[in-house]
Amino acid sequence: MVTQQDVADRAGVGRRTVSHVVTGFPHVSPEVRERVLRAIDELGYVPNRVAQQLRTGRSGVIGLTVPEIGVGYFGELGTLIVEEAAARGLGTLVAQTRGTRERELVEIERLLGLQPEGVILSPLGLTADDVAGVAARTSVTLIGEHFVGRERGGVAAPVAIDNAAAASEVVGVLASAGRRRVAYLGLDSDAAPRFDALRRQGARAGREVAGLEQVPDIPVRDYTWQDGYDAGREAARRATAGELDAVFCVTDEVAIGVMRALHDAGLGIPADVAVAGFDDIPEGRFANPRLTTVAPDKAELARRAVAAVLGEPVPTSAVPHRVLPREST
Repeated sequence: MVTQQDVADRAGVGRRTVSHVVTGFPHVSPEVRERVLRAIDELGYVPNRVAQQLRTGRSGVIGLTVPEIGVGYFGELGTLIVEEAAARGLGTLVAQTRGTRERELVEIERLLGLQPEGVILSPLGLTADDVAGVAARTSVTLIGEHFVGRERGGVAAPVAIDNAAAASEVVGVLASAGRRRVAYLGLDSDAAPRFDALRRQGARAGREVAGLEQVPDIPVRDYTWQDGYDAGREAARRATAGELDAVFCVTDEVAIGVMRALHDAGLGIPADVAVAGFDDIPEGRFANPRLTTVAPDKAELARRAVAAVLGEPVPTSAVPHRVLPREST
C-alpha cells in the first residue's frame, strides 16, 4: 500500500508537504505541487479519506439524491453536478430515492452517516420538517419544484426553473403554429407532484392567453415511455374525433411514448397532431421527428446547486430556460 511517505520520497519533499497538497492547502508553490501530484500519479497513491477527515474536519464529498438515476433529465443533471463538484476537488455520493418520502429519508440518512460537507436534494415526498431536520445536521440545497412556493424548514429557496412560465410559453408556440385544441398530458391532478402541477397550471394559463379552448387533460399513470404510449392511444382517439390537434406532455419521456402511439394509429406528426415535451433529454433531440421541448439550463442549475451547498452566494432568480421548437410541432 502506497503511503504519503512514499510519495514524499518520490517527490523529494517532506510528508507534511504531501499532506498539504492532498488536502488542498493553498500555501504550496506551483512547482512543488506539480512534483507531488506527478508522484501521486506515478505511484497510484489513494488518500486515506477517514484520516484526512479527522485531520481537516472535511470529508471532501457532497451528497446528491434524485428520484430516478436512469431518467434522462436526472442522468444529465446528475452528471453535471458530479463534474461541477469534481472541478472544486469534491466527490459526489449519489442516491436514488424513487420519489417516496420513506425512501428519501432512508437514503439521506445513509448519506449523512458518511458525513458529507452538504447534501443536494431533489425531493418529491419530504416535508418541511424533514428538511429542517436534515439542515440541522449539514448544509442543504434543494433542487426542483417540490418546495417552490411552499414552506421548507428554513432552507433557502430551491434552485429551479419557472415551470409554469415555461409551460405557458410552450402553449404559445403551439398556438403560433396554428393549433387551437391543445391537450395537456400529466398525472391526475390530485396525485401529481409539484412540477407536474405547475406545468399543468402553466398550460392552462397559456391557453387562456392565446384564446384557445380549455380542452380536457389526458391523464398518464406515470412518467415512462410506456405510460406515454398508453396515454397516446387516447390522444390518437381524440385527435381522430377532432377533439385535439396538439398535445403538450409533462416530460419528454411521456412525449416520446405518445409520438409512437400516434404513429401506430396512422397519424402524422405534426401534420395531424403536434407534440411538445419538457426537459430536453437526448432521446428527444434524436427522435423522428425531433421533439419540441423546454430546455432548462442544466449546467447553470448544477453550478448554482453546488455553490449553494458550499455556502457560496447564488442568484435568487429562477434558473433560465428556453423553448426549442423542432420538427414535432
